[in-house]
Amino acid sequence: MKVLLIIPINRSYVVTPSLGLGYIASVLRNKGHDVKILHCIKEKMTFDGFAEFLEANKFDVIGIQMFTYDLVPAIKHLKIIKQKLPNAITVVGGYHPSGAPRDVLHEVADADYGFISEVEIGFPIFLEEVVKEKPDMSVVPNLIYRKGEVCIVNEIKLIDDLDIIPFPAWDLMDPREYPDAPHGGFAKSFPTAPIMITRGCPLKCTFCAGRSITFEVRKRSIKNVIEEIEYLKENFDVIDFLIEDENFTLHRKLVKEFCETIIEKKLGITWSCPSGIRLDTINPEMLKMMEASGCYSVAVGVEFGSDRIHQITKKKLTIEKIERKMSLFKDVNIKTTGFFLFGVPGETKDEMLETIQFSKKLPLDRAQFNNFMPLPGTEIFDDLKKKGTAFDYDNYFVHDVAYVPEGMTLKDMKKLQRSAYLGFYFRPKIIMAILAEIATLKQFYRLILRFFDSLR
Repeated sequence: MKVLLIIPINRSYVVTPSLGLGYIASVLRNKGHDVKILHCIKEKMTFDGFAEFLEANKFDVIGIQMFTYDLVPAIKHLKIIKQKLPNAITVVGGYHPSGAPRDVLHEVADADYGFISEVEIGFPIFLEEVVKEKPDMSVVPNLIYRKGEVCIVNEIKLIDDLDIIPFPAWDLMDPREYPDAPHGGFAKSFPTAPIMITRGCPLKCTFCAGRSITFEVRKRSIKNVIEEIEYLKENFDVIDFLIEDENFTLHRKLVKEFCETIIEKKLGITWSCPSGIRLDTINPEMLKMMEASGCYSVAVGVEFGSDRIHQITKKKLTIEKIERKMSLFKDVNIKTTGFFLFGVPGETKDEMLETIQFSKKLPLDRAQFNNFMPLPGTEIFDDLKKKGTAFDYDNYFVHDVAYVPEGMTLKDMKKLQRSAYLGFYFRPKIIMAILAEIATLKQFYRLILRFFDSLR
């Protein structure tokens, strides 16, 4: 079958190859299917351009990767698909369907099917069934489908041994063709490539949707990871890698083996953890080994400047522990980006102001201040839904306001975010350090656009 996999049009700053779609493409091609990946943001595609693309290219099955902020554009994509290719089978998957499996096919009426969690097992079986005269969709793991007015969610199956999955289809998403726009816009060199070493996170933070994909932790062998790194280096000139794991440093033995192997094999690469690590998982020995193997940057999940909010969100950190762990970075040359969050239910304005002050107190090189979004699949979302809260998915973006806590207004939340960014970045030491890190003019341009967008 001819299969198209889409990263939809959206406002995301993260313009990198999609590992999820890359893995699916490899698995499907091994079964003989013809697969194309369309990254609409990379291609700077408009909805009119997407319609023209479909007129010029025919597909049997079209899958769309969906985060919650993709819901509105995904609906537009699907409407165009049904107009231009009415016989094409449409499928949605990713974080939003995984977080809202009972609702997603009602929300996106033009989607024929959905997938929850991982799809490497289920998608090939789905393509075998869907062409049959009497398909039996009950045999497809992780599938969401309609039975009359009811949405059925099949049993979830995960791949136990991650080494058996083929590498992502890198030839369909050549890293050299992507803009200089990794997470945060910083990298040692370009092109960069994302990789994943583990899947799953066992933690229970009430605001995080990671568990909607999978909480069961599994690890690739370091041998398998190094083979992919060498493949990317030899075939696509990549020497800078973005480890996208939910929490790589949670696995200390694995980190040690990874670092030792890079050093032993003299790979000459650099790497970072832009998706975030937990501060309570690091120690001096780990950081020194990470630095020695080429690690130059990590994002750290600070989130809040209040012990009370850390406790009610089950983050299980304290201000004292954050300060103590951040002090470890003074002995290594690893840049740090702090992730901060405003506006979870129950948080007061004073506590949000404490977060802003805390961000400037910590020895951070960069910071990202996000307004809280109630994401499907999180404990907070379920609590708010029970209370009858309405969710405006059109405002689900880091620089918009998707949720206004009690006692605050939308203007209050946006003002706090602007104040946080200006207060953190308009300090001479931060400005000079950032200018020293910029590798290309294109990167500088994207950083400026992103910064001003945060102040809108």
